[in-house]
Amino acid sequence: LEVPFSSSRKMMLTVSDVSGREQLCQGGMRFEPNTRYLSVCKGAPNFILDYCTEQLMQDGSSRPMTEQDKEEVLAIVDRYSSRALRVLAIAVRTFEAMPFDTRDDDITTDQKFEACRTNLRLVG
Repeated sequence: LEVPFSSSRKMMLTVSDVSGREQLCQGGMRFEPNTRYLSVCKGAPNFILDYCTEQLMQDGSSRPMTEQDKEEVLAIVDRYSSRALRVLAIAVRTFEAMPFDTRDDDITTDQKFEACRTNLRLVG
């Protein structure tokens, strides 16, 4: 699944099959057993953070993302933005199965997008 960037959403999303993999890359984020899909959402930090419930830590572990954590990230974004630098956020979510019926032709791209962007884990 690929949902291209849209100026109204301020983000894009891809879903990849990662069946059989234990981690994203060597030394990278580990996948839970039975993970089949990886959703990657990229876009404007203030929009991405609204959907993040966890954050990936430097040691590869995850922890819940608090409102204070989100404020700290946005403060860093503001510092970069004040120097005329563009900043993107990347967040992920894993699934054992797609969060919608892939055989249902009546599901819109926006509905698929919404189903895949919940409970995201901020990566960077």
